[in-house]
Amino acid sequence: MKKIFSIIIITFLFFCNSFALNDTKATILYFNDAHEISPVKDKLGERGGVARIKTVVDKVKETNPETIVLFGGDLGGGSLFGAVFHGFPIVEAFNKIPIDIANFGQHDFDFGEKVTRELVEKSEFQWITSNLVDTANNSFMNLPKYKIINSNNLKIGFIGLTDAMNTTIVRNTVIQNDLFKSAEHSVEKLKKKNVDFIIAITQTGQKNNEKLLENIPDIDAIFSEEIYENRTNVFYVDNRPIITTCGNLGSIARLDIYNDNIYVRNYSIDAKIQSEPKLLKLQNHYQNKLENKLSKPIAILRKKFDAGINGDFKGRWRETNIGNFLTDSYRKHYKSDIAILNGGGIRANIESGEFTTKDALSIIPFGNRICLVEISGRYILEALEHGVSSIKNSGSLLQISGASYEYDWNKTTGNMVSNVKIQGLQLEMNKIYSLALPDYLLFGGDGYNIFDHCKIIVQPESAPKDIEIFRRYCQEMKILNPKIENRITVINKNKYK
Repeated sequence: MKKIFSIIIITFLFFCNSFALNDTKATILYFNDAHEISPVKDKLGERGGVARIKTVVDKVKETNPETIVLFGGDLGGGSLFGAVFHGFPIVEAFNKIPIDIANFGQHDFDFGEKVTRELVEKSEFQWITSNLVDTANNSFMNLPKYKIINSNNLKIGFIGLTDAMNTTIVRNTVIQNDLFKSAEHSVEKLKKKNVDFIIAITQTGQKNNEKLLENIPDIDAIFSEEIYENRTNVFYVDNRPIITTCGNLGSIARLDIYNDNIYVRNYSIDAKIQSEPKLLKLQNHYQNKLENKLSKPIAILRKKFDAGINGDFKGRWRETNIGNFLTDSYRKHYKSDIAILNGGGIRANIESGEFTTKDALSIIPFGNRICLVEISGRYILEALEHGVSSIKNSGSLLQISGASYEYDWNKTTGNMVSNVKIQGLQLEMNKIYSLALPDYLLFGGDGYNIFDHCKIIVQPESAPKDIEIFRRYCQEMKILNPKIENRITVINKNKYK
């Protein structure tokens, strides 16, 4: 098998005419993380959109019609758009781009195995998986464990690896085999086919990607899931690249194989890229459809969701029925011991009656991802103490599920919280508990640094958004009757200001 040994990096922020490299043997385009069909606009800027992806692919194919297009995974859940449409509009768009090979992300299973199978069946491109199997240890859906594509007499082999399947809902029916053994098995098969080049498409973390290259020298390059929403990264192990693109279709990585060199380029999918008209029409169709669906009832609310917004702001200093309901939804999603939410993250009251997705979004508008950690009782107590330490000046108080606690405003900071119970039992300082929480708190929001001491089980990049969990919980409940359940007891109450 011929080994490619030299890497040259080029970054293109927008298009120029010099797309071609003389005697290029193969051109490969890669993107991932298709949670939204339209461009995302947030504090990190504007990026993504399937119509812009189409523009880039078409432009590259003008100079190399044999360009290979890869998708790295996650077109199902992970966002409100995914929660409503389950990934089917993205498959429709990818059929039109078109792409050649797709690997699974964890979010492609967020709505169950049946939905995933339907997504694959509607795909006109090839899904592969080297390590996902059914309960009989057969490849999921009998999909190929690798794929070979010929380009200008160069045989390129692709494998697909998916990690963290414990973060989605099919963990008992779709089994995740060991990444490294699965990769070794598929690579050995490809070597027997006399391929010239092997690429792994992965949904895993940086350490595992590095380990794959260290342990399996026949893998020439890795395309992997995003590390940042707005950055493309290239890392190296023995001069072999690990390439991660931006989240939400924010960039496309391009790899050219030219003689004995690899050229790695990056295209930012931002407002400088014009949208291809046909896919723009498709984009707008589903975006308008989403707007209509947001206004349709998903449940009936029997009693007002009340966080004291524009009143006494009770969500920032005591238990609220909406705080209970939200944290209950997070805890149910992970089946965790407890769940928490900073009271300041609740931004609206909702009157009783028909409850819509728009209502849900007005309550939690920030798009936090709900993560899962393991943490000792000692640090749970520290978190609760921090939550009440600046009670009059912030929204740090922790609304909670699966637990209860008391706090006394007249006590000194660090000694305000008492009688903490988890699942009705007294908190044990050295016991390890599972905890669901927003990534905002996990990474220091509202001054929380306590979670530096926890073990992260579900990282933000693998975690669903709060609105997705909350919306699904409301749909399943159908009738919402939020209650106060004495989860937070306030002693020596002063008037909240």
